[in-house]
Amino acid sequence: MLNLAVRNTKKLIRQKSAEEKIRIGRFFTKRDTARLMADSLVCVQKSAVYVLDAGAGTGILAAAAVETVCRAGGVGEIFLTCYENNPAYLPMLENNLERVRKKARHDYHVKVRVTVREENFLLADHPEDERYDYILINPPHELAAEGSEEEKLRPEIFPAANVSLDCLFVAVAAELLAPDGQMSVVLPVSAATSVSLSRFRSRLFEETHLESVWLFRREKTAEPLHKNMVLKLREGKTPGEKVAFYVASDDGTPENTRALESRPYGEVVNPADASLLLLTDDDENLILEYMKSLPCTFETFHLKIHTGLTLESRYPELLRDKPVEGAVPLIHPRCLHDGTVTFPLPGVKNQYIVPAIPSLKQPNKNLLLIKRAPAKSAKRKLVCAAYLAGTMMYKHISTHNKLNYIDAPGNEQMDPPFLFGLLGFLSSEAVDRYIRIVSKSAQVNATELASIPLPTAEQLRAIGAKLMAVRVYKPDYCDRVVKSELFHHAANRG
Repeated sequence: MLNLAVRNTKKLIRQKSAEEKIRIGRFFTKRDTARLMADSLVCVQKSAVYVLDAGAGTGILAAAAVETVCRAGGVGEIFLTCYENNPAYLPMLENNLERVRKKARHDYHVKVRVTVREENFLLADHPEDERYDYILINPPHELAAEGSEEEKLRPEIFPAANVSLDCLFVAVAAELLAPDGQMSVVLPVSAATSVSLSRFRSRLFEETHLESVWLFRREKTAEPLHKNMVLKLREGKTPGEKVAFYVASDDGTPENTRALESRPYGEVVNPADASLLLLTDDDENLILEYMKSLPCTFETFHLKIHTGLTLESRYPELLRDKPVEGAVPLIHPRCLHDGTVTFPLPGVKNQYIVPAIPSLKQPNKNLLLIKRAPAKSAKRKLVCAAYLAGTMMYKHISTHNKLNYIDAPGNEQMDPPFLFGLLGFLSSEAVDRYIRIVSKSAQVNATELASIPLPTAEQLRAIGAKLMAVRVYKPDYCDRVVKSELFHHAANRG
């Protein structure tokens, strides 16, 4: 059934590509992914089951689900509901489902009752008795159009802007699960930790619990995971003891899929914000355990993390190319390079600002600066630089909005060895790997940054002293120093 649906879909893709010169293949679930999602369902023996494909396309997921239920046996009747409102897909969807219906009857003696609802799943009326035993969803991975009806749905879960359609599909579908019903969904890996989706995750894990996670690896890239993952969920608030993890290459071919060690539910699903801890190998577990063993945090040292003050587009009339009277230096992200701050940069405009309002200036103090959106080519998720107040003879400075800065409170000041030790530690490979484990977002936000465990002040100053002695602050050298000061000593203690 699945192979038949996939073959017909490929014909449609070739036809549309030739006729309309559009690339539509990326909208359809690949065969191995569909098989993986359907096989994640634990089929129960009952006279009739209800199955939903919430964005059916040409019926690939629907065919996979019916085939899995039929092969499991013990079911006499399948009520299959497919939502699809794209007229380009409807003829093939109906053709595929008719073939699936006949094959199920002929090969397995199972009756399949098909309902195709030609409407938007999100905007459709879902009566109280619309409940499903099995739901499979590979939703559109895009934002709801600004001002659309979809953007206004579930305001208690999603903010008024930047509503993620894939998460919205899952939120609506979760409400339609029958008691003990199961759902297999495709979601972006970033949804596991995104702060903006914390309310979505919290609601999802109030209605369902997580049973399994599939991650898809990329080889020889800085980002080891594909952008999407598969989650297997079950209706009900009471979770199992552990969550199963699987890692696959490609899109889930069985021979390239391996099981990892299952992890305790409370460790995977954070009770505070329902964020997910996604580990892909035992080495990551060692990094996680070591980082969590560190005794301090930013709060320990009374350090605060702030967002840079000046958004250029909001104050263009205040920007200056030269240090005119009343202007203060505006530190841009481009000023950060290999752990140091270079100011001014030759030939760069808008490096000074006349702070017409107090909120655009800050005391000239020792700071640790971090790019909020580092380039994809950057070696580390955190691109840091240490700024020393004595390098510029100004009472005040300003920081660009695309920077975060770490500062001591009030009139307190981070001493240089401590500051450079903090730079070295946050630039190390261990911290980089830790961040990639606990945060799947493209950018590290202030909340995630504040949660990073830190060594003691004595250890940080020892790291900083070594870096300052040679005046080299590149990430690779920082990593060498951190390993010699922390990991070597930790190994000796062990």
